[in-house]
Amino acid sequence: MQSIQASPLVVRNPLRSPLTSAAAAVLAFATSLAAPGAASAQGAAAAPSSCSPVGDLSFVCGLTNVEDFLPVDGGRWLVGGSFKEGSAGLYLVDTAAKMAKAVTLAIAAKPDPIYAGCQAPDLKKLATHGLDVKTGPAGTTTVYAVNHGGHEAIEVFRLTASKGSAEWIGCVEMPANTSTNSVAALSGGGFVATKFLDTSDKKAFQTILAGKVNGTVYRWTPGKGLSEVPGSQFSGDNGIAVSADDKWVYVNAYGTNEIYKLPLSGSGQKAVAKVDFHPDNLRWTPDGKLFVTGQFLSSPNSPTPPPGKHTDWATVRLDPATMAVTPVVKEAGLAEFEGATSCVQVGKTLWFGTYRGDRMAYRAAP
Repeated sequence: MQSIQASPLVVRNPLRSPLTSAAAAVLAFATSLAAPGAASAQGAAAAPSSCSPVGDLSFVCGLTNVEDFLPVDGGRWLVGGSFKEGSAGLYLVDTAAKMAKAVTLAIAAKPDPIYAGCQAPDLKKLATHGLDVKTGPAGTTTVYAVNHGGHEAIEVFRLTASKGSAEWIGCVEMPANTSTNSVAALSGGGFVATKFLDTSDKKAFQTILAGKVNGTVYRWTPGKGLSEVPGSQFSGDNGIAVSADDKWVYVNAYGTNEIYKLPLSGSGQKAVAKVDFHPDNLRWTPDGKLFVTGQFLSSPNSPTPPPGKHTDWATVRLDPATMAVTPVVKEAGLAEFEGATSCVQVGKTLWFGTYRGDRMAYRAAP
């Protein structure tokens, strides 16, 4: 496998084929900024020539739109998506060496029967977006990946990070006109996933930025299929996380700059927190809080920054019990790295992904 360039650690004071309408909308959004059809804010940025550190950020370069990622094998690796059709599908980032490589993907000889009825994707056409992971047997990790390439589905892989390989073991196709954004695994093999927008809406991203309700959270249960989570209809349902006991769901409402806590069962009271940016992904911290990362959009009607401008971003820490928010980092958008979408902590290092760019960023945790 080809290793991918990293900058040295320097710390200074962040469907089917052809594409279904859902996948086409997502990838068009990625090209313009963006986010699937507007989904999160995904797109292609001009690749800077240098991978040297800038300010307090260092980089792992040679990647494509790692919008979401998570630690595996105790933080030895990060597994990340590649939000561009026909790119890597999945990456592994060595958190010690600050190097990355594409995961070798294959279709399992015997896919998991709980996903029967979902056709395997063309692994060369994957456009992976939100991810989640569950520790599996014998050094493996189950990876759940939102995919817009070829069909709109949650793809499930069995990853062996030590070997740099993963087998596709099944998938669940999402409902028509759904642009899926994020996924969170549940116990018993199920998951919840967010619908960011309705792909039949030609002004879907403007609908979100206007604060109008257009999203939802779907729950998939083996043997029962998909259902909507009661009370989960927000403006651009984006990042999602679930409590360890599966009782609570945390959902980012991108359009209204809110994070909601709601009971998965639908029985109980919601809570909400507000931030001053558009919240994208949610990730658990080592101390049981949640990192919320998102963008400060410079245009009221578009996720695309004006020519010559770059998208500022921030990460805050959310207390899931009290819903109190405290700052972590706030960064100006750079030509090298902008519009961060996700943050995880490994040891004393914070890692950041973006919807549009050729790199991930990392820095010392404050």
